[in-house]
Amino acid sequence: MLLDNFFFILTREAVGQSIRARIRIDKHHKIFNGHFPAVPIVPGVCMMEIIREIIEQQVGRSFRIDSADSIKFLTVINPAENDEVQADIDVEEGDDRSLRINATLFAGELIFFKLKGLLRAKT
Repeated sequence: MLLDNFFFILTREAVGQSIRARIRIDKHHKIFNGHFPAVPIVPGVCMMEIIREIIEQQVGRSFRIDSADSIKFLTVINPAENDEVQADIDVEEGDDRSLRINATLFAGELIFFKLKGLLRAKT
């Protein structure tokens, strides 16, 4: 939905049960016309969607976010200042077509977002 439009995966690798990705956010995307014109900020729902879509690209299956144990928005992502962002995602496969995830979006020492939750395979 947002991949190859709002954001682009520059690199992605799997190491054990972890996914590491570097993405670029399109700082000229039309979403920033309303969120917000003078100071663009990546919406929180887009941060969640970025994580979901990176996982889908890696595992080759479609998921929906089923639940979140913890969501922390620690710092806004202003793509004019940070258009390249790292994603670290730890993935644990469940036995019921689910994935338990622990994900972070960051740039250097600056942490933007953390999510612990459950993804469930779309039927």
